[in-house]
Amino acid sequence: MNHYDVVVEGAGPAGATAAYYLAIQGKKVALVDRAKFPREKACGGGLCVHIEEFDHIISNWDDFLESKCLRGIVYGPDFTPVDYVSEAPFFYNIRRLKFDNTLVQYAVAEGATLMDGIAVKNFEVHDDKVVTTLRNGEELTSDVIIGAGGSFDMVSRRIREIEKMPMKWRDQDIATALYFEVDVGREFMDRVYGKERISMAHVKYQNLDGYGWSFSKDTVLNVGIGCPRSVVKKIKKENPKWDERQYLLDYVDTLKEQGWFPKEMEIDRKMIAGSNIPVGMGMSCTVGDRMLVVGDAGGFVSPLSGEGLYYALDSGRIAADSLDQIFKAGKFDKDSMMLYHNTWSGKWGDDLEWLKVAWH
Repeated sequence: MNHYDVVVEGAGPAGATAAYYLAIQGKKVALVDRAKFPREKACGGGLCVHIEEFDHIISNWDDFLESKCLRGIVYGPDFTPVDYVSEAPFFYNIRRLKFDNTLVQYAVAEGATLMDGIAVKNFEVHDDKVVTTLRNGEELTSDVIIGAGGSFDMVSRRIREIEKMPMKWRDQDIATALYFEVDVGREFMDRVYGKERISMAHVKYQNLDGYGWSFSKDTVLNVGIGCPRSVVKKIKKENPKWDERQYLLDYVDTLKEQGWFPKEMEIDRKMIAGSNIPVGMGMSCTVGDRMLVVGDAGGFVSPLSGEGLYYALDSGRIAADSLDQIFKAGKFDKDSMMLYHNTWSGKWGDDLEWLKVAWH
């Protein structure tokens, strides 16, 4: 049975970042994910300027950066645009396929052990260790387990059970997002989206809460829609024939009419990917004995914009920094692990709480 200081369940941006910083500390880390990397992930692929806090990312832009956004256009429900131009980038565009894999490789380069293509079956917390069982039958022991497996993370569910929180995210705390990416060519991109690589959003498209977006990468457009799952369920109850994928295709038609999408290009429904994203801190507690959660597993996503990559990265970093102190103290009970919860909550917990109020 292999023993690690920390087992990280989930190798997305939050888990990979936690593994990266833990490995730098000299911790023995296992980074486990059911997917084989590189893998795709449903996401707009936008990074806010807070990403500049991470030196290992901004010093290696060439590894994954697609474009720097210097101009944004937001259309209201009546299609009145608000145009914003900046001399400095206020938005960075990446593609998750490359970005996520690069973060994993950074962690591996520092010494983390990657176990991809292997799902975690279950885990048990004991007084002196955590035992994690993989689907292939292998067992790993560790001092701590980090849940970084997204909205349906098993560590998150365990903490919910212990703390008597709802076992499922409420519909009002989940955003439904659909998107696709398509290469439109450099000529179209330079002519329409310009060197400033305009990022665009339509707020309350067709009067539906949420927004549609078109984010310009290098030669690729990322087009999608996002809205509360509670709204989607309500619409489907009132109109069973309503289809969110058709709603996205209608949005593409609007982009064509406005000149933001090539008129001759057809989008197949099979190109559309989707995901459910927890928003606005759905968990009142994010730690337990020898365990904690990061990223989407903790609901660390802006309810208004759906932006979660910064919170994923920062929660991973905060987890590693907190664990560095916890390991030095040698106590892994819930009270000791609360250092992590209190740190992220003190940094941006109030921001997410206020955004959650605005979301509802």
